[in-house]
Amino acid sequence: MFLQRIALHNVRSVETLALDLTGSDGAGRRWTLLLGENGCGKSSVLRAVALLLAGSEALPDLLGEPDDWISNGAEQCTIGGRLVTAKGEARDIALVIHRGEGLRELFARNRVSLAALDAAIAHADRQYFTLAYGASRRLPGGGSQAAFRDPRVRSARAQGMASMFSTTAPLISLEQWAMDLDWRGGETALAAMRRALGLLLPGMAFLRIDRETRQMMFDTVDGEVPLAGLSEGYQSMAAWCGDLLHRITDAFPDRHDPLATRGVLLVDELDLHLHPVWRRRLVEFLSAALPNFQFIATTHSALTAQQSGEGEVFVLRRQGDKGRPVLQAFVGEPRKMMLHQLLMSPMFGLASMDSVETEQARDEVREMLGRKSALGPAERKRLRAQQRLLDATPRWDAVPHYAKEQSAMLASIRQAMDQAGAGAVVSAGKLGATALRLGKSE
Repeated sequence: MFLQRIALHNVRSVETLALDLTGSDGAGRRWTLLLGENGCGKSSVLRAVALLLAGSEALPDLLGEPDDWISNGAEQCTIGGRLVTAKGEARDIALVIHRGEGLRELFARNRVSLAALDAAIAHADRQYFTLAYGASRRLPGGGSQAAFRDPRVRSARAQGMASMFSTTAPLISLEQWAMDLDWRGGETALAAMRRALGLLLPGMAFLRIDRETRQMMFDTVDGEVPLAGLSEGYQSMAAWCGDLLHRITDAFPDRHDPLATRGVLLVDELDLHLHPVWRRRLVEFLSAALPNFQFIATTHSALTAQQSGEGEVFVLRRQGDKGRPVLQAFVGEPRKMMLHQLLMSPMFGLASMDSVETEQARDEVREMLGRKSALGPAERKRLRAQQRLLDATPRWDAVPHYAKEQSAMLASIRQAMDQAGAGAVVSAGKLGATALRLGKSE
């Protein structure tokens, strides 16, 4: 299954939103990233999509108070979408919620759409596999004591989306699952987990289960370290990846490679707790580990957004008299832009690459120079101090010492290509490889 379109009307802070999820070839787009300031409705969009794909069995566990989904001042909201099966069959589904109605009335009102989705799930659950993760995802409290299933949530489908709707929803314990696999099948049973963790946790490798201490041991640059001793970023990724791997393999136990299955993955704050080096590779890692999944995620990171192709990034921004969130497609291809260009584009909206202190100093100097003749002694002293601060600020076009060799090499490449035209492609390629090696050696 792939989603082709999402349409929201009067859903929480969002008055109207239409998001096309197809690529230029008309097929379902694999990646869609949502950006925007806090409070612009990014999480609400993901939750609405999860609710739409939940089906009637999972809906009661995820819905909460129906009125909370409706915008203030409105009497109803609509969550609609179009999905396409692996066979190319399109299905339009919608969920309409009226203010003041209970679960019984809601089911009655949406019986046709729910019946269509339920029938599809019942006959081809694998084509409609959906997982959703909220921003609050950490190792389960109590470590290996966390249960495989949350007894508060009846539906297995709802459990795979629960953290998107609740900050207290537990994730599957990676350690408990690994020990269970080790007990039932030893290394053979652990092979798929080992392979997947190798893809999703770069820079380390899952070594073994320490049966005495009941811990997973990892090979790191610091030697053998238990899961609980890893950094915050690794623990966060391990918690999320462990839950994801368990739910996929649980749903597809007969597949030789469960990660090759089709599905939809919704993730709020995709790069949470990750170092910039990881953020630059996260989309690549996930695309390789889950080659047939469709991803819809939110981020605040230019490093993550920079991995996107044309038509894959959208920005939610409050506009108009009502200040309601409006969805805008980013024009251009982020992966062909430099980080400072992204940060100062409308996607992020930074007015300057200076620090806040430097930006304030520029504004103050500009204001005082506008009335220089009227400045008193104290203000003139303040003006000189701020000018000294700005004089010490690096120029915009200044090249750091560690980048001078790379810059010279790139200049040589451009010069060679300009002088020799197409004939310089081969030599320029060699120069580019040299420049890349220089960059890695710094």
